[in-house]
Amino acid sequence: MIEIFKERRLYSYSQARCHERYPAQFPVLVKCGEYRLFDEVRDVSEGGIGVATLHPMPPMSLVKVRLEAPHEREPIEVMGRVMWSKPGAMGIRFEQSDVRLFGAVDRIAKDLQRI
Repeated sequence: MIEIFKERRLYSYSQARCHERYPAQFPVLVKCGEYRLFDEVRDVSEGGIGVATLHPMPPMSLVKVRLEAPHEREPIEVMGRVMWSKPGAMGIRFEQSDVRLFGAVDRIAKDLQRI
């Protein structure tokens, strides 16, 4: 008798991105319960961020994100979900929107167009 084992995925999500990503570099604090990561954003869009980190969180973790975006006087705080992680990086999708977040992404995009 032959037994076949299939790996069961506990989560699924679409790899398709809805928003254009822009390279960026600014501080971010990612919190999940008592766990805190002070790292750096490497790209940003209206839908999420890529984070350079030595300690990526597991996919599907619900996190609070505090962005210290350029041109913003106060940090922007939104809820997010880790969608992927690999050694040295993780991707976080924003679970809520913030008008200041959209403005910050727009300013980053316009700064890149000037270069």
